[in-house]
Parts: sequence; structure tokens; C-alpha cells
Amino acid sequence: MILKSFFNHPVTKRHVERKVLATHPLHLFRIIQDVDKYDTFLPLCQYSKIIRRSPDGRSFDGKLKIGSPPLFSEEYVSRVTVIPEELTIQTESIESNRFDSLKSRWKLQEIDNTDDSFQCEVDFEVEMTVSDPVIVSILDRVLEQVATRQVAAFEKRCQELPIPYDLIESAKKFRQQ
Repeated sequence: MILKSFFNHPVTKRHVERKVLATHPLHLFRIIQDVDKYDTFLPLCQYSKIIRRSPDGRSFDGKLKIGSPPLFSEEYVSRVTVIPEELTIQTESIESNRFDSLKSRWKLQEIDNTDDSFQCEVDFEVEMTVSDPVIVSILDRVLEQVATRQVAAFEKRCQELPIPYDLIESAKKFRQQ
């Protein structure tokens, strides 16, 4: 009995990824919110869909299926909270079979440049709590790898999708004020 409770003890790990990307933060902000497209560009993401939206538009629930079957696969639902005035997006799992908790936070900030280029400082934090001893044994190695690959995938997505004209014009007007 003692051995079983030892193996079921939840373990929490956290990783922070910081990077400067060559895009406007609002461009990345829009891409992060586009959960329906995650399965087209995020590594290990097999399915992604927004399933509910709050009436105020500041939160929504997204269902994702991640993994690399047959080794590992998990379908879960996260609550996504959008804080546009802070350029922050927070997620927290609300339904999952394998994770006790999975949280992430994107914090974006524009870096002022003297030229017309855009740069975005990205602060991406991911925290996972699990009780499954198999996942616990690999959590340290995998969490950092997944976070790094995820930020790189969003960076690549920003490069593939042109910054919308309305966003560029708004950003230029804001800089001139």
C-alpha cells in the first residue's frame, strides 16, 4: 500500500522558454488563439478544435489530441483565457485522463525598433502535474523539449503567414503616437 501511494504521488514540473521573434506581438497573439489550426503546424498535435466560447469573448475551451500513437496519446480540454490588454494568453486543462494539471501562459511584448521591422519578446511558461509513474519518469526530459519545439512551431507559423495589413497599419499608427 505504501509503495502504491508513493508511485501515485503527483509531480509538478515547470519550464519557461524565452525568445525574441521577428514578428509583431499581435500577429503571434492571433495565431496562438487560432486553436482550430494547431493540428496543421504544431508537432505532436493530431486534433485541435474550439468547442465552447464565453459570451464576453475572453475565454474559450479547446479540445486537443496530442501524442505519437501507439507510444502515447492524450485527448484533453483546456480553458483558454485571453487578456488582450496584457498580450497574455493562459490555458489550464479542465478535462484530462493522464494529466492532473496542464497549464501554460504566453506573455508577449513588442520590442521597440527604430526601423519599420517588428520584434516580439516571448515568455512561454508550461507547467504539468502528473501522477502516472511512466509519465513522471520522462517528464523532465520531455517538458523542455516540447516547450522549445512549440515556440519554434509558432515562430515558423508567423513566418509562413503574412502579417495582416490591418495589424501593420494599427501598429504603425500606435508607434507614431
